[in-house]
Amino acid sequence: MINASALKLPTARIREAGPYREENAVRDASPPLFNARPGPDTAVGRLDARSTASCVLLLVPLVLLTEVVALELSLVYPALPAMAAEFRTPAIGWALTVVSLVGVVAQPLLGKVADAVGKKRMITLAAVAFAAGSLVCALAPSFPVLLIGRALQGTCLVIAPCAYGLIRDVLPPRAVPVALGAITTGLGLSAVAGPVIGGLLVNAFGFRAVFWFCLAYVLVLTPVLVLTVPESGVRLRRRVDLAGGVLFGAGAAGLLLAVGQGSSWGWAAPRTLAVIGGAGVLLALFVLCELRREEPLIDVRLLTGPALRWTLLATFGGAFAIGGQAFVVPLLVQTPKLPGYGLGADALGVAMFLVPQGLVGAVCGPVGGLVARRRAPRTSFLVALAALTAGAVILAMLHAEPWQVLVAALVQGIGFGFFFVSASNLVVEAVPATHTAVSAGMMGVANNLGNATGVTVLGVVLAQHVLRADQDTGRIVYAESGFTLSFLLAAAVAGVAVAVAVFMRGGRSPATGGQAGPVHV
Repeated sequence: MINASALKLPTARIREAGPYREENAVRDASPPLFNARPGPDTAVGRLDARSTASCVLLLVPLVLLTEVVALELSLVYPALPAMAAEFRTPAIGWALTVVSLVGVVAQPLLGKVADAVGKKRMITLAAVAFAAGSLVCALAPSFPVLLIGRALQGTCLVIAPCAYGLIRDVLPPRAVPVALGAITTGLGLSAVAGPVIGGLLVNAFGFRAVFWFCLAYVLVLTPVLVLTVPESGVRLRRRVDLAGGVLFGAGAAGLLLAVGQGSSWGWAAPRTLAVIGGAGVLLALFVLCELRREEPLIDVRLLTGPALRWTLLATFGGAFAIGGQAFVVPLLVQTPKLPGYGLGADALGVAMFLVPQGLVGAVCGPVGGLVARRRAPRTSFLVALAALTAGAVILAMLHAEPWQVLVAALVQGIGFGFFFVSASNLVVEAVPATHTAVSAGMMGVANNLGNATGVTVLGVVLAQHVLRADQDTGRIVYAESGFTLSFLLAAAVAGVAVAVAVFMRGGRSPATGGQAGPVHV
């Protein structure tokens, strides 16, 4: 890494914020050594002089590329039954779980790298890794190879927190809350297009076409972002805690492995207990190591501070409901018509429910940003969690007719749209500017752990309620009781998140785009 002092780069001493000293944060300009002109790769400050139209033009490629975070899920959900049949595996849920597991490690680890080397640069590198993973998945000859490709795709989950940080660093303060909502709109639009594109591709060409599409998508958009979006000028030069990433990732993976395999291994079996115990030891070591490091992967004190801990806990609960239901609903919709449940749809038929949900989410993203700016981000958060809870309850009680599932999908779309923009605004308001990417990475950790846990736990519930399995095609049909219990469990977890949000003290004032300084309560 080039030494800033050796190049005599201009630095700006940032005010001390709570327990954090931001003296190492710098606004990098083009080094005189290179005599570079301002351009897309030149680090800049806020674009306060830019017009609203100019800011929108800069935001478009960032929003579109950030959509790969949702596309890698929304495209794959309709393909899950076909993938399970192709590889003859009942554990197809791991094609989703492994993405979240990689994200659990990648978001805090690469989020800190992004704070040091530039958020735009990290977004570009993550897009390249996603492209490589898409190629591996498209050519995968076996399920383990597919999981390797999905793991590579999982690195793209760092794109969203980096995009949040880039928005805060580059756009004018007045535009930040709504711009964060635009990112959510992008995620909502991918939720609209993903099921349709995925269903069409699976029905016409098989599940591999989904990954070829992902590859083409990032190969087109990444150069556009590189050429048009400016780099952030905020830098926090610190060492990357690789050991902490390994401990945290291995510990989280061990817990999810135990949850996912406990029913088949036996919950009291020595192997299950050993995995749980080993994961607990690794996570305990992680906490001890992080507390002693001057430059930790995750600042445990920041993580457990009042401004973040309740936000992250509630984010986990909301993500559990989102991820778990996103896994279960396509299975319910593609279940053959049976007394009381099952709609008998194909992969494209799933889009009939996910597209309206995505449209509602796309509309509610900017609305959630406006509510956060005019009222408070906690208000948006409560709307999101209440909608997610209500949608799960509806699905648990009513799932025999298409209109019933559609109503639940629309309610969940409200929750989806409000959820991400409110959580991101809560984080932006809680921490200093130089900690935005890594703190948003913590939000990503909570989100990914919630998603992975939701998929794993609800997958275990369904596995205990198998009605029949077709030995010829590999298709599995689950009993109605499995779907009902899954949705009730999702509702219960989301309901706990609502209770947490009701009593949390942070985020009760209108969002300022981070200009009010970090929250201390």
